Amino acid sequence: MRKIFHALLALVLCVIGLPVPLQARAQAPLDLEQLQRATVQITQVFTNAVGQTVISCIGSGTIVSADGLILTNAHVALPIASCRSDRIVVALTVRIGEAPVPKYYAEVLSVNYGWDLAVLQVARTLDDRPVNREALLLPFVELGNSDEVVLDQTVEFVGYAVPERDPTASSTARVVRGTISGFTAEARVGERAWLKTRAALPGTMSGGGAYDTQGRLIGIPTVEPPTSGLVRGTEENCRRIQDSNGDGRVDENDLCVPVSGFVNGLRPSRLARGLILAAQLEITPFSQQELPVQQPLSLEEIGQNVAGAPQFRRLFFSTGVDLAGNPTRVIRRAPTGINTLYLFFDYANMRDGIIYELRVLRDGVLDPTFSLAPATWSGGRNGMWYIGSTAQVYPNGNYEFILFIEGVRVANASITVGGGPTTEPEFSNILFGVQDLNFQLVNTGNILPVSNVINAEFVYTNMVDGTPWRQAWYYQDLRISEVNDIWSGGSNGKRLITASAPVENPLQPGRYRLELYIEDRLAATSDLIMAGGQVDLSTEVFTDLTFASELNNGVPSGIIGVTFPNTITDLYAIFNWRDIAAGTPFTWRWTVDNNPLFEVTQPWTNPTTGNGTWLRLRPNRLLPEGSYRLELLIGGVVKASATARVGIGQLPIRLFVRAEGVLVQGQIVDAETNEGIAGVSVIFLKPLFDVADFTWQMSEVYDIAFTDLNGRFALSRLLGRGERYSIIISARGYLPITTDGFRIARDEVGPIELRLELNRD
Repeated sequence: MRKIFHALLALVLCVIGLPVPLQARAQAPLDLEQLQRATVQITQVFTNAVGQTVISCIGSGTIVSADGLILTNAHVALPIASCRSDRIVVALTVRIGEAPVPKYYAEVLSVNYGWDLAVLQVARTLDDRPVNREALLLPFVELGNSDEVVLDQTVEFVGYAVPERDPTASSTARVVRGTISGFTAEARVGERAWLKTRAALPGTMSGGGAYDTQGRLIGIPTVEPPTSGLVRGTEENCRRIQDSNGDGRVDENDLCVPVSGFVNGLRPSRLARGLILAAQLEITPFSQQELPVQQPLSLEEIGQNVAGAPQFRRLFFSTGVDLAGNPTRVIRRAPTGINTLYLFFDYANMRDGIIYELRVLRDGVLDPTFSLAPATWSGGRNGMWYIGSTAQVYPNGNYEFILFIEGVRVANASITVGGGPTTEPEFSNILFGVQDLNFQLVNTGNILPVSNVINAEFVYTNMVDGTPWRQAWYYQDLRISEVNDIWSGGSNGKRLITASAPVENPLQPGRYRLELYIEDRLAATSDLIMAGGQVDLSTEVFTDLTFASELNNGVPSGIIGVTFPNTITDLYAIFNWRDIAAGTPFTWRWTVDNNPLFEVTQPWTNPTTGNGTWLRLRPNRLLPEGSYRLELLIGGVVKASATARVGIGQLPIRLFVRAEGVLVQGQIVDAETNEGIAGVSVIFLKPLFDVADFTWQMSEVYDIAFTDLNGRFALSRLLGRGERYSIIISARGYLPITTDGFRIARDEVGPIELRLELNRD
């Protein structure tokens, strides 16, 4: 780089004013070239027995910071059963329309397997030299707000794919325009777990980016191969692209690279914010509780009614989901114009990391809008799950919902959409709670303290006296009580029912279920968790949550409390618990300065009651200053929280500077021919330096860009609003242009488009 600067110095003859086009800033259209340059191809490779580098998996990724943070899918970057790997290669687009050039090796900094998202860091060059992150000036994109995305919004998708007209050619960064066709809800993630599109996106674009009209990343195209490779006997869906065994030909004896189908779902960018922040802060979370070891499966076991076989069962539909993830009612058909519909199902003996899929047929034809392409399972072993579609109206028709595990069809359910609202009798909105002395429900919700009674209230509509109905209660999927009755409560209202056990033998901690039937039809159902004890009509599960800088033999030590200096290398959270059954979904959630950092749900594996379990944050060096908040959840409900302040209790502002600013781009043309000039150097100095002060050191440069064959350029770093910059523009054979005081207005939205003319010397 010093040689480049000295060459430029020889060309700087004088300081002249910038022409009018530089000062006449205008709103520019979306810069697709900048998005393509910020999109990388990610290849997992390994060295075989003969020393050959072998490709095992291929996908796309997006650079989200100038110092080399890359957002992608977890399955693209992490070695799995079908993706042997010992290195991750990152290839950049040097020239638009051409194959990417391998430049770096990367390392995984943060990952969420259930969301299938990961953040990588450019770490080494291909000759294995460490990369100086501070010196990197890679093109990158800014995260947008995926919660603001609306139906039918125009989106640009960017990722790597082979040209449609020449499938034998190398992959290039490809741009596909499409729209948002719907939103898919999923248990534990929420109403916008997925953004849906009808755009035809090849599977190799998985891990790339989806952008709004301002060029902000609002989604990550995501699709898994139909099988994970974790199951014995599954048929490979892959391509052989390389002579991996060195026999001089590509055939069935070579390694098969997994291939995904077309992408029709995007993980929203909001899910990536915590992963990116954790990577920036270089923090890793730890839990004392270890995840249970999962035994491998065989294809023959999937969906079969045998002990230990993964299963989906008890499929039904609902029009709503409550805050605890339970259905508000159970329906058999839906009226015309419905735009929210959820498929609920029980699952048993599942394994995190295997692939599941939902295909929805309308009148016998696959409808991708309401389907869910192959995705990673993250719900644990047993429980109740749901997938739903919101915002998009369901056309009238007969729908069949088909569930797959590892490409094997395991369950299905059907529903008809059409006609007017139902007038048949209904039960809905089951609410659990504790009764006070006035027999009113308090402490309502789906987490109740361990006791000898469960109270449940539900709404009834259009009921007819004399109708048979019944209530069935379950504990850990085993029926423990059933009451058959004849309805006598009138047509509309609320009803309270209870299930109880002797005081000397109270109900046990764990998962309970209530099913309500009208005649033989399931009308409403809801799950609850009994955990903890009752304290003043509330449920206490976790106690004595505190923080410490050290832990010796399970005992907090070092600095103990909620205030810590900025010199600690660990932050422990220690707490006690009571009455939590093994396997209960336990979630721990870290935030810093109200920004999401980590969220992990795992089955409870500690004893039912105990003291001193811990969670830990470990930085690469020192824990950055900030306010770190920990929330402990049971069944998705916060039952304890506390905040620890490190240093001044606020993250360094520099972490957020790169996401705020204005993009500058443009074209440099020949003043006589009006044609673009390739290879022009565009240098922006740091605000502290004028052209006259410039001594050609990289430490004085804010950013540098070079024009392409068409004379186009784009800075890789955003310019700060309210700042003034000095600029040097130079090309061999042309008079240079330099200026001081190029100011970015405080209200500038950007991007700023420049068109400059150079005169030959």
